[in-house]
Amino acid sequence: MDDERRTELGIVAQQLPASTDAPAQPELAMRQVAPVTSAPVETVSRHFLGISLRRAFRLAIRTDEVLPSERAHLESRASHIRNPEQQAFLAWRRSVLLLVAIMFVPLTISRFIEAFDHPALPRAARAFLLFPAIAEALFCFVAFDQLRNWAAWKKQRRIMFVAWAVYFVAPFLVYLYPFRGAFDGSIYAARAAAEIGGVHLNASNQTIHMVVGLAFGVQALLALGPKIISLMPGLIRASIVSKLLFPGTTAPGWLIMLAAPFYTLFAFIIVLLPYQITGSWQFLVGNGGILFAQIFIGVSGKKLTVPLTEQESHDRIHKAWLWYIGILVISAGFMVYGLSDFISQMHLGAVRVVTTLLTVVSNVLLDTLIGTDAIVAAMSHFRNRAVPDPARQQLLRDAEIKLDTFCA
Repeated sequence: MDDERRTELGIVAQQLPASTDAPAQPELAMRQVAPVTSAPVETVSRHFLGISLRRAFRLAIRTDEVLPSERAHLESRASHIRNPEQQAFLAWRRSVLLLVAIMFVPLTISRFIEAFDHPALPRAARAFLLFPAIAEALFCFVAFDQLRNWAAWKKQRRIMFVAWAVYFVAPFLVYLYPFRGAFDGSIYAARAAAEIGGVHLNASNQTIHMVVGLAFGVQALLALGPKIISLMPGLIRASIVSKLLFPGTTAPGWLIMLAAPFYTLFAFIIVLLPYQITGSWQFLVGNGGILFAQIFIGVSGKKLTVPLTEQESHDRIHKAWLWYIGILVISAGFMVYGLSDFISQMHLGAVRVVTTLLTVVSNVLLDTLIGTDAIVAAMSHFRNRAVPDPARQQLLRDAEIKLDTFCA
């Protein structure tokens, strides 16, 4: 027995060096594969909020800003995501969602205040005005609640899309209600409602109906304008983020080329009202700069319609985006100067101006988040449906031959 015992101990002693060296090998391998983060350990009140501000407004997702706790959370909740860029993408989404949720707190409060800030309104009209505020409050709650599911991308993106759709569509549905008809029972209430547009009435019911409709039409433009204006920049930013994340894809470049002309049209329509009210030449210069910026980014998007390497994608986007932002900043300076007359003539207070700017910024971030999710999900959907079909491949080749012949 002693000989057998010594033999077993000898075998174990020979295996000890190999066993002690083994744990060091995976750690060494992970250091070579996973980037070392430069971010400190997070705290909600300090580091995480600060790094979220940097992450949310940046297009290029940096892998070294993923916090150690975030990597640990991904390891336990989404272990299939090993790619550093994809981990950084999920961390970026978390930061964007956090900032959007925080911005929606004062915006929700202001929406409820604005809903009760009007003169005495009939119950039906008041209920319709409250609907966007309720939808905004619901979205704010969902955004804070979904922060805990930031690693579960499929589940979170579906919930956020539904919440965003309700929030986005709500004010459009509100102004389908004919507010001019809500005052048929009281001519005094109608005159009070007309004062929303700064008009004092002493006229017939038909004239009052017309002016009330115009007053609520202006209110609709002020409420819907920020959402419409921020939709296209959000889609352009989402396309750029998707291209940086998956540089070999071509769809983001085509989306930029399509979104830029539509944004030009929307911006021009929205600017017409304040320009006609003030007649300020600064609006013409600012609007011309915005039009030129969209043409510039649309032409630049053509360079992204081909598969690129990560470095090529970064180089092409970085240079074009700096010029694009520079043109927009200069144009915005002229627009702000012209808006000062519009704000004074429409009697818009400082709170309304601040909430409008906050609405535009928060909606651009939100549309970037929702748009990126939609683009990535759509690319995955169409890739999975791309089953080889000899008949369809032949049709594609025939179409390419006809196209080459026509464009020769």
